[in-house]
Amino acid sequence: MKLQGRINFVPFAVYVDVILPLAVPGLYTYAIPAGMEGVESGVRVAVPFGRGRKHYGAVVRRVHQERPPQEKVRPILSVLDSTPVVTEVQLQLWERIADHYLCTLGEVMLAALPGQMALSSETRLVAAPDAAEDHELKGRAAMLLDALVMRETITMEQAGELLGLKDPMPIVRGLMERGALLLEEDLKDTWKPKMVTYVRLKPEAANEEALHAWFDRLGGKAPKQLELLMRFVELSRCLSDQPRDVERSKLLHLSGATSATLKPLVEKGLFEVFEREADMPAEGLGKGMVPDLSEAQAKALSEIHSAFATHNTCLLRGVTSSGKTEVYMALIEEMQRQNQQVLYLLPEIALTTQMIGRLRARFGEGVAVFHSRMSQQERTGLWMRMVHDKGAPSLVLGARSALFLPFQRLGLIVVDEEHDGSYKQHTPAPRYHARDMALVLAGLCQAKVVLGSATPAMESLHNARRGRYGLVELLVRFGDVRMPNITRVDLRDSQRRKLMRGHFSRTMSEAITEALGRREQVIIFQNRRGYVPVWQCETCSWIPECDHCDVSLTYHKRDHRLRCHYCARTYPPPTSCGHCGGNRLRMLGLGTEKVEEELTELFPEARIARMDQDTTRGKQALERILSNFGDGALDILVGTQMVTKGLDFDRVSVVGILNADSMLRFPDFRAHERAFQLMAQVAGRSGRRNTPGTVIIQTADIQHPVLDLVVRNDVDGMYARELEQRRAHGYPPFMRLIELTLKHRYEERVANTAEALGRALREGLGEHVLGPEIPVVSRVRDRYLRKLLVKLQRSDHARQKAFVRDTIDRVFSIQEHAAIQLVTDVDPL
Repeated sequence: MKLQGRINFVPFAVYVDVILPLAVPGLYTYAIPAGMEGVESGVRVAVPFGRGRKHYGAVVRRVHQERPPQEKVRPILSVLDSTPVVTEVQLQLWERIADHYLCTLGEVMLAALPGQMALSSETRLVAAPDAAEDHELKGRAAMLLDALVMRETITMEQAGELLGLKDPMPIVRGLMERGALLLEEDLKDTWKPKMVTYVRLKPEAANEEALHAWFDRLGGKAPKQLELLMRFVELSRCLSDQPRDVERSKLLHLSGATSATLKPLVEKGLFEVFEREADMPAEGLGKGMVPDLSEAQAKALSEIHSAFATHNTCLLRGVTSSGKTEVYMALIEEMQRQNQQVLYLLPEIALTTQMIGRLRARFGEGVAVFHSRMSQQERTGLWMRMVHDKGAPSLVLGARSALFLPFQRLGLIVVDEEHDGSYKQHTPAPRYHARDMALVLAGLCQAKVVLGSATPAMESLHNARRGRYGLVELLVRFGDVRMPNITRVDLRDSQRRKLMRGHFSRTMSEAITEALGRREQVIIFQNRRGYVPVWQCETCSWIPECDHCDVSLTYHKRDHRLRCHYCARTYPPPTSCGHCGGNRLRMLGLGTEKVEEELTELFPEARIARMDQDTTRGKQALERILSNFGDGALDILVGTQMVTKGLDFDRVSVVGILNADSMLRFPDFRAHERAFQLMAQVAGRSGRRNTPGTVIIQTADIQHPVLDLVVRNDVDGMYARELEQRRAHGYPPFMRLIELTLKHRYEERVANTAEALGRALREGLGEHVLGPEIPVVSRVRDRYLRKLLVKLQRSDHARQKAFVRDTIDRVFSIQEHAAIQLVTDVDPL
């Protein structure tokens, strides 16, 4: 920005410590100029930082009169908020996260605040689509908006130069509040709510006498229309006290009808067709419609109340389809009666369309959603309503980032599917686990926490068994529906007896055929995306690898490209061997894309979709797939672990796991725990209503002990088996882990630094430091990698973690190591 003269470094009587939105350690001290008012903890202020002209919107942590040791103290440029926008509880949470995960407060701030609230000189600004129609603006605000309309995009620094201001942030903030200005990323945000088409009776036909007349009118003359009407009456319960609208696609599928069958009935005045947002409740639904809990659910609710009398956290272990959600909603209702807020965390917000609908149908408009598909304006708007407690929702549904919202009256946190690895942030820092930090937030707010899962994490179950958490079990399915029947198929035997059709055994093929014949649905699980994982030369066994990563390339048939799943680069498929020049190349392995192709060949009449990272990249792609499957517009859903995450579909009767061995053989101490959780969870998607489902697991190691546990749904057995191995080898829940990954373009330099760091850490921790070692994938994006694993004793982990932090600072302060990139992951998954 172009400054008006130079900044004067004048001694001031009052100072502030601020958090900068940068990965820099500690707080920075600035002076409050004489006459500047409104500076207090939690407000944002514009400050200069560094030797250049960079300005940042920092958050004030502390106001004090302690003169800093440096001779010159730079002043604050302006105050951006009239009242605090970050609460004291949030600031304490940020500090706890930074301390536990060995990252900076600035990194936590960037993860916590909506983009519009973390402004800097590099922030790119654009005019809102209808900004040119705002004729009330004057002065510098009008000048900036005119420039944006002409130039399309400018940085905050360029805005300062244009306006002749050293600090344009107040003007920018004012334009954002008017909706005239957006961040550049917001302009690209084209998310719109998904609309669903429904069918209902016209008012004049919505009575028993009129319906009988329609039955007489259609009988014998229009059998297809009559079948459609009969199916509508069944689905809508239009003759009961609680009629409901019916989704058009579901009605057509279950009645075997087409649009051509429905259209005449609309034209004749029987039905009307309308649209409603997918997540919105139907008219007349909302508070007050409270279903009765089953005996088992009521008992679980009572036991949770008892657990909360002595514990702040309760683990609810409930088998799949046991009705845990109804128990959560009963607890939410109690919190609302006490005028307290509830945070409902889910592992992935994109998979929660069903949950949003259920919660809004029960609690109406008091439910807010916080997720990455919301625009920056929507996220900022929700944040400001909550921080000022004006129009704040009583219930917030969100993924891990919802943890950072400014709750004022938080009474309960529900962590659903608490075992799920998606609660862990992997990149960038802070690499926090939302489940663990939910416990910290609850402690700061004096709130309670319910952790729910059919397959709890080892750490959670261990804490419950040791008495740190309350433990409540809900071990029967709702409606006393039996658990699915699980069958193991020996792949070696099936291949030897030639009972395989592609990658499908006869047992699985027949089960799918029978389910499709009953108009039921099927889920096929294969935890590998792409068409095939490997191309290989038959002569010399050469395998094509990425030029920038030491990893083999995966073939994606739809694009006819080889793709690196680490750096996303793509390559044309080879026509000859890159080593010997031979042209005999074969494809090995199995990905979801090939599974989808084989299913299309085996079941040509079936409607099949694939749900993996490749098919769910679009804004609404995942919601569209799930909605179509839920509506009955799809017969078979093929997917990776996405299909295991709490989906609830009435008509799924068969689940197939194509290859259990790849999960069981993964080189990680959590491999068996994850394999058990994935298989048990995907098995739980079947038979969730009236009849038990069927689960077929294909494996070459049919006697593997983990498969025995899956068949029996033996969570306790799995816990006991894993616990002894973890205890013997010093892994969680008995030790805490820190994984250190070092990266650099030159392998020798990263190896030398890793050795130096390992030696320094062993001085204080001895044999609890493992490595450095070369990881399986030793180079990613032209950076060579080395890894160290540090084990910390739980009884002394705070002191040992402080030693790790100090050792890292000491080693990387040496010039020869300073250029090496270090990634610190506390409690890695």
